[in-house]
Amino acid sequence: MIGIINLLDEVMSEEKYFNFPIQLLDGFLVNSNKCLSDLLYYSLYTHTFKLEYNDEMSKFKAAAKFYNVKIRDIKRAEEIGEELFNSIPLKSPKVGLNLAMYWDYHDNHKTEFEKVCLLGFLAIKSIVQNKAYCKITNKYWLSRMDGNTCSIKDDLELSDEINKYNNEYQTKKIKTELMLNWNLITYSRFTRGFYVSFKLDIEKLVFEAEKKRKSTRLKQHKFAVKLALEKANARLQDKPP
Repeated sequence: MIGIINLLDEVMSEEKYFNFPIQLLDGFLVNSNKCLSDLLYYSLYTHTFKLEYNDEMSKFKAAAKFYNVKIRDIKRAEEIGEELFNSIPLKSPKVGLNLAMYWDYHDNHKTEFEKVCLLGFLAIKSIVQNKAYCKITNKYWLSRMDGNTCSIKDDLELSDEINKYNNEYQTKKIKTELMLNWNLITYSRFTRGFYVSFKLDIEKLVFEAEKKRKSTRLKQHKFAVKLALEKANARLQDKPP
């Protein structure tokens, strides 16, 4: 066992994040400890790219120091970080997890629902990125929670652990928790999918969503009128003298 220890419990002046590809969330509900360790090793390894030392191990040790982490088997941790980095496409969607939340889940017992909420939170963050808001579907959201980079076409593509939450009751329950305790703002009304934001308040998000809905309906109406006009002209041209 490699062993990971958080050296500092105090609040740091600069909030730091572990940044990692969404694929590392795969299997989180089965073995959250492994996933948390892997995303740590990956994050430390990629942080070494910013450092200038004579050898890779010195870089990795400096990265661990930067994040205030003590790792017993530093050599093996560096190897795992490199293996993970080389196994995942560079342009994969990534997400950041702040250190306080990471250590909370690493050091404390969490219920399955608490773990699912973390997945839901990270999945939405990986989709919205730096945008003020965006619209997503439940399938796309659940797929990201399962560590997939794209949406699914069939529910059978989800793992059994995530598919268990693939119903209106559970998705609504997760969204409610994220709204109440994870700073998520969400809105849905007569839409396929739902709007999410971590930057806008509910009034601004509703305005943006309704503005888009009105624009979409107008485009649909213009398209319908265009088709109707084409059909009418075709009938007139075919009409005998």
